[in-house]
Amino acid sequence: MSSSSTISTTISTDPSSKSLGHQEDSVIPSKSQIYQTFARSKLIWQNLHKRATSMRLQRDTITLSHLIYGLPAMPDDLRGVKDVAGQATWEMMKTRGCDTLHRTMTEEKRRWTLTRRRPTLCMISDHCHFSYIDTKSNGIALLFFGWAYILCMTLLEKQHIPMCYSSNNISAIPDHDEHHSDGQELTVDIGHVSEEEFRWWTSLVSPGQGWRSASGKQQPVWAIAYTGTIKVRLVAQVLSSTSPNPSPPSSRQAVKFLSRFASMYNLDSQVPLALAMALTLPLHNDTASMVKLPRPFLTRQDSRVASLSSIEQEYNNLSRYMTLSSNPVFLSSTLWAVFWEPGVECNLVSPWCDPIIDVVKPLVDGGELEMLGHILALRRPNVAPLWYGIAACGQTRTILAVVPFLQSLYTPVPSRPIPEVAAWTGSPQSFMDLRESGAYLQAGDQVARADVWRLRHECWDVESEGAPFRNPPMCPWPPFGFMKADELELPVRLHVNCDRHQWVYLGWTWLLGNGAVMVKTLLPQKSSSSLFKAELQVDLATSSVPDLDYSLDHVASERAVGDVFRWVATEMEPAGKDIYLHPWVDAQADLEMCGNDRTDSNSGGSQSSSHSPAERVEDWVMNTDMECV
Repeated sequence: MSSSSTISTTISTDPSSKSLGHQEDSVIPSKSQIYQTFARSKLIWQNLHKRATSMRLQRDTITLSHLIYGLPAMPDDLRGVKDVAGQATWEMMKTRGCDTLHRTMTEEKRRWTLTRRRPTLCMISDHCHFSYIDTKSNGIALLFFGWAYILCMTLLEKQHIPMCYSSNNISAIPDHDEHHSDGQELTVDIGHVSEEEFRWWTSLVSPGQGWRSASGKQQPVWAIAYTGTIKVRLVAQVLSSTSPNPSPPSSRQAVKFLSRFASMYNLDSQVPLALAMALTLPLHNDTASMVKLPRPFLTRQDSRVASLSSIEQEYNNLSRYMTLSSNPVFLSSTLWAVFWEPGVECNLVSPWCDPIIDVVKPLVDGGELEMLGHILALRRPNVAPLWYGIAACGQTRTILAVVPFLQSLYTPVPSRPIPEVAAWTGSPQSFMDLRESGAYLQAGDQVARADVWRLRHECWDVESEGAPFRNPPMCPWPPFGFMKADELELPVRLHVNCDRHQWVYLGWTWLLGNGAVMVKTLLPQKSSSSLFKAELQVDLATSSVPDLDYSLDHVASERAVGDVFRWVATEMEPAGKDIYLHPWVDAQADLEMCGNDRTDSNSGGSQSSSHSPAERVEDWVMNTDMECV
């Protein structure tokens, strides 16, 4: 646990205390391992904080287009589709020493819904955070309202579902010369507009849900409702129209409306941030979070920008962004992976996370979310826009979960590494995403457990009892130690003399009711993993020992160890007995639960003729005890 935490009730003043490490324990790391991990994390994250202090938001700080190279586009025709599904395909490259000539692997089918019962609540706060240095205006909240509409309308157009306004009792405010902000009221001049454009803006800033899908109670995942904490009065010169009740504009027409407004107030540089915020809405909806937007402050600029606005450019990429954004589990896997470190094994997660807590906890507690965004952006540049987007939405439950996650690895929305999302973003999420070079076999007859875990996942369909390995481990942190080759099951053992297998992402297949659609996309040119290699070279000559008041409770490490070793509980090797029976793993208890579930599901309560997983573990324990006598 972090030394800055107020939860700790014990303080270790003796660096040799057994609360830090147990030399004789097969699972709990040594003091030396703990010190080195703590020191490396402390230097990396303090350096990120130091670099972030000189950063300011400006044009090109946030570049969403970096995400598009790997993302498959949402299909254009979703008529009658409310749930989408798809799966990724991978191909194994030819590997020296491997007899497998050509092999492809299809990951688990992903299925998710594109609608929600309730819109996400949004409010305008009193603060003006996330200001840009290249403009006097802050229009992020208003741009966010516009992007939420455009995302929803784009989806409804694909589904061939109309949009409707919630109310028609709106009248124009008399013309005014300037933007005005006073207490709980905000006046915004939108200039010369058509009746259709004025009606659209009114629906965006009116309390409640100003627009909605006309199909019924279910709404697109990006639907929002404004709480009206600050009343927004629109000032406009409205051109006469032949239509007394204009319909909601198409997504493309809304883009033109929003572009014109952004040009009036020099907001173009803020467009990517506002879109990134809107893209995180499905995550806020699933956590029942209130989005808190920075208070607008608008100053008209003298001349209009004639070039293609960033709104129109981003609109062209919207179908790709929607694939990542519409699934909260995709978002969650991408965001939480920022804290994962490939050089850290599962039993060292706590000393890795504790220095991070020391850096981020004061920022979360103090509401310094722009600084938090800078730090996490530096850590994972490929997915930086998403963390900026989360941070700019205020102290949502995702932000408030950062420190508890670092302490226990629990997230508000269930999160697990997803290989194809790591490939799309060029941002690894797990040890399973990284493949080292060279042979599997080391020191004569040893294979690293991390490699064994990878091979078991690759070979799950050729092993009679390989079903538990169909999906990768939920834990991103690698298992520690090595296994002897003769303790491996045959399908895995056949590959130990190969060079490590290298898998290449081939593409994504949409599985829709009207047929399968394969989408091949170019992957990012540069992976964030290159940054990790540079960070591994940090100098540990100083600060190599934690502070004397550092108290380690191993909670995060215990969770990681248990998760990653229980994944292979059906294939436990005799030499690993002390690990699988360790309290952090307790594989036998975990399998007893599986056995009980299986018995309960049998009709009449009859027992299966084959041994349950727990019974197989008991046999294994007895056999290994006899071998050790």
